Amino acid sequence: MPHPKYTTRYLVILTILLMLVSIVNIADKELLAPVAEVVRADLGMSDTQLGAVRSAVFLAALVSQLYWGPLSDRWVRKNVITLGTIVWSALTWLTAFVANFPQLLAARASMSFAEGCFNPSSFALITDSVPKRHHGLVIGLMSLTYPVGTAAALIVASAIGTAQWRQPFVIYGVIGIALGALVFLFVREPMRGASEEAVEAGAYLGRFSFAEMRRVWTTPSALLGFALDTCQATINWSLAFWAPIYFTRYRIAPNADAAALALLPAILGFVLGALIGGAAIDRLRAHTERAAAIIALIAMAGGLVAAFITFNLFEMTAVMIAGFVLGLVGYMAMPAVNIVFFSVVPPETKASTIATSNVILNLVIAIISFLIGVISDAAELRFAFSGVVLMMFAIGIGVSLGLLRTLPGDMMKQRKLVEARVNIRERSST
Repeated sequence: MPHPKYTTRYLVILTILLMLVSIVNIADKELLAPVAEVVRADLGMSDTQLGAVRSAVFLAALVSQLYWGPLSDRWVRKNVITLGTIVWSALTWLTAFVANFPQLLAARASMSFAEGCFNPSSFALITDSVPKRHHGLVIGLMSLTYPVGTAAALIVASAIGTAQWRQPFVIYGVIGIALGALVFLFVREPMRGASEEAVEAGAYLGRFSFAEMRRVWTTPSALLGFALDTCQATINWSLAFWAPIYFTRYRIAPNADAAALALLPAILGFVLGALIGGAAIDRLRAHTERAAAIIALIAMAGGLVAAFITFNLFEMTAVMIAGFVLGLVGYMAMPAVNIVFFSVVPPETKASTIATSNVILNLVIAIISFLIGVISDAAELRFAFSGVVLMMFAIGIGVSLGLLRTLPGDMMKQRKLVEARVNIRERSST
């Protein structure tokens, strides 16, 4: 039987609820960034140790994807989100009580492992619930929760005061536990692949297996999608964590509280970039199958120029304006990543595809975060920080050009695969 259609009211509430959980997910991960200098002094840590904590967060997230991705493709995704949200929120709350570097390292790493449940489960669930013609919009909305979550961490930390750096961990821990309960009570589990056009004619037979994942690993556009995701994520997470420290150390901002707030224009740019990127892809897809690749190329090329300008400014107002443009243009790539994935992989592998991408990007970010700290101790932060951001934008340009070539063919293969599996169901029922 075809999958039942959800009402617009339910889809709106579902999207808002998952966006709220995502905001808390990102805020929990970024709570350390605006108070990093204070925590470093309070716990007697070096830049290398600070980089190690950041790396541990991403290494734990990497390992977690090996568990959460396949589980999400095999089990009820709303239950995965519920379980993970409650556990990571409890660990966020416990972070408020750390007393030294090893405890902070353990608390942040374990929190990050539990957080790994959300990204693969939520994107797979929501794109199976919402019609495919609106995927660009809904992925754009989910993508904007990354900068909003970062802003939420910055604003709460600044409002409370960096000297009281432990309190935000308690606040977000409690909020997260409540949201996890709401997911369990409200969210409905959609049929896998339900948003594919061909599935409207019958049930989709595909089931997750590692044989299906091998199909993903041999799809050129999926591999390029992994690379694009790694580029944009490395840029954005590096900006979120190191920018407040950079603003303070180079006296662009007078203190840590002002440095945290100075990042807000860039975050506003991220929000608008996610919405514009998602909406632009939905519009362009009516004319070309290369829509996601075109938007990604615009984002990477424009972001490279904006980043170069930003790192050569040292007056706070000018940096904030340039940062807004950087966020607006560069973050248009974020919706493009998931549109690429969901256009070329079998529907039953959505969560594991995202998990695979997360493994790759978390490994890269973990290594780079540690190297930024080491190079900062040995030389200076500006060289390490700006070098990483500019390099990733340049690589992203090359990846986007590759997607322009491979995307149409891989999308055609995915459509034929889905149609064949639906047709099998129809023939077997006659």
